[in-house]
Amino acid sequence: MSRTAALQARIKETIFTLASIPSPSGQEEAILEYLINRLQDQGFGLKTQEVPNRFYNIIVNEGRNNPLLLTAHVDTVPPWLGIFPPRIHEDTLEGLGVCDNKAGVALMLLLLEERKREGKPIPATFAFVVDEEREGAGSATLAQGSLPPYAIVLEPTSLEIAIAEGGSVEFEIHVKGRSVHGSCLSAGINAIERAIELVTEIKKLPFLYSEHPLLGPGGFNVEKFSGGDGELRVPDLCTLEIDFHVLPNQDINQIIQEIKNVLERDPLVNYVVKDISEPFALSEDTPIVSNLVRAFRQALNREPRLSGMRSWTDAAHLYAAGVKPVVFGPGELAKCHTPGEWISVKEVVEAFWVLDTLLDDLS
Repeated sequence: MSRTAALQARIKETIFTLASIPSPSGQEEAILEYLINRLQDQGFGLKTQEVPNRFYNIIVNEGRNNPLLLTAHVDTVPPWLGIFPPRIHEDTLEGLGVCDNKAGVALMLLLLEERKREGKPIPATFAFVVDEEREGAGSATLAQGSLPPYAIVLEPTSLEIAIAEGGSVEFEIHVKGRSVHGSCLSAGINAIERAIELVTEIKKLPFLYSEHPLLGPGGFNVEKFSGGDGELRVPDLCTLEIDFHVLPNQDINQIIQEIKNVLERDPLVNYVVKDISEPFALSEDTPIVSNLVRAFRQALNREPRLSGMRSWTDAAHLYAAGVKPVVFGPGELAKCHTPGEWISVKEVVEAFWVLDTLLDDLS
């Protein structure tokens, strides 16, 4: 069996094994135990980093002089958002977490194991983190420690090198109404109708129509819209959760104020800002970008595409801590968090060669 074929078989088996271990955010204990046992069986020293109320991160090969951090999150979205248990095919795997992010975890495991088996140096710190899909507490804790100056955050980018990441602002909005019998419409105030009108007003905000060369347009996503009980009465409350996308060329504080201005026009609207995540962008001549581009060309004999990551990732916490991160990995982001999630084994192998080449260059 050729080296590539052997690697492909190991990657396929490892992703399937990892994806067969349930690990939704808040329930990562089993996957963490598996990783510790596997790493210790291979003779790797490691440390666990406690994450308050969220188990712990696993850090391997921590070194003061390491120039690079490789990190992947071990958790997934809840099981009802995908297929479980995973399904294995000749050249692909499908199911919850196979792409987001068990493929990234598998890449880190095999980079460590293969390089140790071949006697190669490992000039990087590896961090397996928890809670990315919920609050990002794992990377927030990781970012409080002493870290290398550069990082690669393994996430599905279809092997594009994402040098920018969109930020976000999440609002929870409560629209009040006045409940009356459903046949007496004019005497009541329908909270659902008011909420629909509010969303229409929000759509007029100019910042939503800006674009970034790597991330494309901004916009917002109504993640939750809940009101009424199906009874013959006018609903008196509607709750919305809206995620506003923020681009690196936008002022996030100004955007928050513009949204608040719309919400505060109506005295029956209350809101809470649930979360704020700053966007970021690196220049093409940042060392981690140029080094990864060079490794990609050398490993795959083709030009990589530079892009942006529209979704929040753990890179945001690293960037805020002064680390320069890129986001890179196999898999199609659009299919994640859905029953259509899948991963190409060939693409994971290609990601392995790129990262392995990069580590060779850094050695």
